[in-house]
Amino acid sequence: MIEERGRVLALDETGIWVETVQRSSCHSCAAKSGCGTGLLGDFWRRASQVRVEVLPQALMDIRLHDTVVIGIAENTLASSALIVYLLPLVALVLGAVIGQSLGAEIWAILGALAGLALGALAIRLYSHINRANPALTPQFLRLEREYSCSSIPVAEVR
Repeated sequence: MIEERGRVLALDETGIWVETVQRSSCHSCAAKSGCGTGLLGDFWRRASQVRVEVLPQALMDIRLHDTVVIGIAENTLASSALIVYLLPLVALVLGAVIGQSLGAEIWAILGALAGLALGALAIRLYSHINRANPALTPQFLRLEREYSCSSIPVAEVR
């Protein structure tokens, strides 16, 4: 199980909204205003918020801004990454090969673009079909009261 700490942003009747904590040093260095990685992190900040189902007895103990640990199975992450990264690439190459077989280079380019678009649509469809699949959603593992998200412990240096 791959685990990640996060901060509780909101509570509802059956679950919680969690914002995962960024573990890199972004936003803490002097170059944060001109850093491309920091700017992209701000742009994609919403992507680090996820809704997690929680059992009712555990939900009673959770408060706003608590630190929780959520997790997802390793095989789920690996298979999802393969689908998301490999499917568009394979579709792009197949589209280019089919376009090249039609003759001109422009057809290869258009075929590659069409293949990439079809691969992206296939992923979107796969995501839509599996949106309620419990095997593909993060699971609530535990509540951590001893650490806040802003003070996640760092390994001791000797």
